[in-house]
Amino acid sequence: MAAKEWVQRLYAAGIGVTLLGLPFSNWLMSQGAFLCALAWGVDRAVNGPLFRGRAWRFYRLQAPLLATVALWAWHALGVLWSEDVAEGLNVLRIKAPLLVFPLVLITGRWERERVFRWLPWAWWAALVAGSLAVLGQGLRSEGTLAPRDWSPYTSHIRLSLFLAFGIAWSWGQTLQRRAPLLPAFLLLGLGAAVIWKTAALTGALLLPVVGLLLAFWVGFERFGVPLVWSRRGAAGAVAVGLVLAVVGAWNLRGVTPVEADLPTHSEAGTPYAHYPDRTLREGDEFVWVKLAEREMRAEWNARSALAFDGADGRGQELKMTLIRYLTSLGLPKDSAGVAALSPAQIAHVEAGIPTRFELEHTGLRRRWDVLKFEVMNARDGGNPSGHSVVQRLHFMEAAGWIQRRAPVWGVGTGDLNREFAAAYADLDSPLAPEFQLRAHNQYVSFLLAGGPMALVLWVAVLVLSARGLPPEQRIPAWMFLTILALSCLTEDTLETQAGVTFAGLFLGLFGLRS
Repeated sequence: MAAKEWVQRLYAAGIGVTLLGLPFSNWLMSQGAFLCALAWGVDRAVNGPLFRGRAWRFYRLQAPLLATVALWAWHALGVLWSEDVAEGLNVLRIKAPLLVFPLVLITGRWERERVFRWLPWAWWAALVAGSLAVLGQGLRSEGTLAPRDWSPYTSHIRLSLFLAFGIAWSWGQTLQRRAPLLPAFLLLGLGAAVIWKTAALTGALLLPVVGLLLAFWVGFERFGVPLVWSRRGAAGAVAVGLVLAVVGAWNLRGVTPVEADLPTHSEAGTPYAHYPDRTLREGDEFVWVKLAEREMRAEWNARSALAFDGADGRGQELKMTLIRYLTSLGLPKDSAGVAALSPAQIAHVEAGIPTRFELEHTGLRRRWDVLKFEVMNARDGGNPSGHSVVQRLHFMEAAGWIQRRAPVWGVGTGDLNREFAAAYADLDSPLAPEFQLRAHNQYVSFLLAGGPMALVLWVAVLVLSARGLPPEQRIPAWMFLTILALSCLTEDTLETQAGVTFAGLFLGLFGLRS
């Protein structure tokens, strides 16, 4: 085998192993990165230095690479004003794929057209295999799995990003008549099932967004749809989105019970306690009405070995679990309500299942139930700990506290964790310590750690990567960048190995300008 061919195969192996590792294994991702770096080193030995045979114009065109290197270098400089240098070095290690893949794939001499002939198919195959593995393991598991436990190999949020991109790419190739219809349908069906089962809201929101953009881009480029129709279509899609948003907001509105319509006493004659100013509901039933706690305690303690005033199987207050469970069944919170529970329902409460909807609804349908509970509970003054949407408001409050302390240079690459801890302490946050997390917004994280310069450099990476693309890569690259940019609004996408490898790999694959 010729030396140059050996180099090409090393590059292909590194890219292929990384693609396979993304939905499956951090270890495989690391091996893929190592193989790409090895190929780049062999490339240098065989083909000579980076600048050999390349005019200055070549490097002047590589704006995405320059922005990426500048971003990583700025984070490296940020270690200098970090108190926790060890953590700063760890952050650089985690973000290394953001530098390595673009540097290797943009400056390396790998055969781009040859790789892109099999690259989409390899990516789709990896996602199909990952989806089948997730669904197969989930369906074989005994009992009811929590949504995030359906994805044991990589974060369910990251997996949903991969699937949204893979589905968009496959349909883009199909609509452009570069791939048959079957892979697109297969990936859409499996990907939608995984996103539903894992209740990944990020992926569920991204799919229709990129689908809409794909329809406009392909229609405009491939079929010559007039711009006026694209604009009308966009306006119609936005209108539908607004209607759905209004319907969602209507379901989350604050509704309180009419006190005059509530019974005053239980069947046993005990006066009911009502809290008509509270909005928490299970289905259509209000939680904080028709409460006779003394009756509930006596009847429950007669039927269960777990104390009414103790903890359930999940460590929650059992009486709260019982109150919510009775409400979800439409039963009063008194002795008659507890007496109406079957032995199986008693076991559900003992196990910590707070509502019948947990057993009846799955995937995104269940995620919507949880979101409604989070919002209503927060409106009633409940603790936000563990409520993924509501507690993000407290993440942002802490982020604002940090930004005001270091508005110019940021707190340093290694000090973000300690600064968040200080912020939560100073703000006397209601979040439990295990839920006092970082911003869950990559733009904010860059701003806090590296100041406005880090944020500007990251935006520059995204914008420059969207420009100057070859026609055959324009649509998949735009799909990838749209998904990456939007995911960074709700997640710290680049703070995990899967997220930063996904970003770095495809920034490199789509990054070369010639």
